[in-house]
Amino acid sequence: MTASFRRLLLALTSVLALTTIATYLYTTIGHYSTSSTLYSFSTSYTSTRRPLDLGFVSKTYVISLPHRIDRRQDIDRLMDGLQIFDWVYHDGTYFNTTFTQDLVYHIQAQRMEEDYSLHSTINLPFSWPRDADDHFSSNGPGTNSLALAGAELWPSQPTPDIPLRNTSLICAEENFRLTRFSDHMPQWRYLTPQRVASFHSHLTAIRRVVDDNARAGLNLIRSEGKIQENIALILEDDVDMEVDIRERISVLMPMLPYDWDVLFLGFCWSNEANHSAVEDPYIIPKKNKLHPSFQPRCLHAYALSPAGAVRVLKHLRHEPFAYSRTIDLAIAWLILEKRIKSFTVVPPLVIQRKVTKTDITVFGGSIWKERLDEGILGTKQSGDEV
Repeated sequence: MTASFRRLLLALTSVLALTTIATYLYTTIGHYSTSSTLYSFSTSYTSTRRPLDLGFVSKTYVISLPHRIDRRQDIDRLMDGLQIFDWVYHDGTYFNTTFTQDLVYHIQAQRMEEDYSLHSTINLPFSWPRDADDHFSSNGPGTNSLALAGAELWPSQPTPDIPLRNTSLICAEENFRLTRFSDHMPQWRYLTPQRVASFHSHLTAIRRVVDDNARAGLNLIRSEGKIQENIALILEDDVDMEVDIRERISVLMPMLPYDWDVLFLGFCWSNEANHSAVEDPYIIPKKNKLHPSFQPRCLHAYALSPAGAVRVLKHLRHEPFAYSRTIDLAIAWLILEKRIKSFTVVPPLVIQRKVTKTDITVFGGSIWKERLDEGILGTKQSGDEV
């Protein structure tokens, strides 16, 4: 074999080797590129999408009366401290207006059959609407809108021409059980205009969540077995949160079933550890546990899944259930009756600070005490600042 032939053979071998390497690199890079496109790995594009607030919230709605600048300043500090970016104020409803007074007339119109001549407690006719029992979509995607219905239409209807009672309305119990008025009732039993206004504030906040989800093209009815995303968080304007809430909640969210409706991050006046904690062999929460809700009161911090927001709204707007009691008692009854699927974080991650005057309670006031390990706003115990 001549020297020139050996040089030619060596050159051909080198070219073949380089061609093989180039082909391997091309097909490998092409494979990963195709896979990323096929499965749309969100982690590849996190730089163009804002991370979820608190690690799980798509949008936060803070219910607040426009004139409460003191509370709004604190909420601004809270949002900055937790780096919550996608949030809005939802203007609360004032109680001392003709609007709220008209709602009271509509509530009384639902109670025209009240007759305490034989009994001090009566049950008026009641049944849930058929659409309140819709749990899952069919084979295709669910509807992308939810029309106004029930008590949502009251503001657009004429005010009922009926006389009002000369005593306070009383909060209904169960579905529609009413009790004769008494001066000796505890103050939380009185259905005051302040509480009617609070009900409207939360009802319209939940409606806003549903409408925002619809505009985003989300499926408003859950699909069986599919994990729900685009979680909304509703807050009242007198709260503080644990400084490490993001880390704590990240452990608990994977423990929720796919068909959850409501998640309470804070509560009051209830033993929310009444039901055994949710357990997962691969997850061991250190500071907070997740429990099926018992009868949580207070609505200062709760999350809604997209389908959960729809389901809660359909129940709360139903005549005669709408405005029949305080908003937290209404949701607590829906939970007790298993009309909605709810869970509670125990101990709470969010508490009411109670350092400024409330616009709801007429007299008395809550003595329920809540604690945080370390609040963003410096709260250790409700009513105390450090």
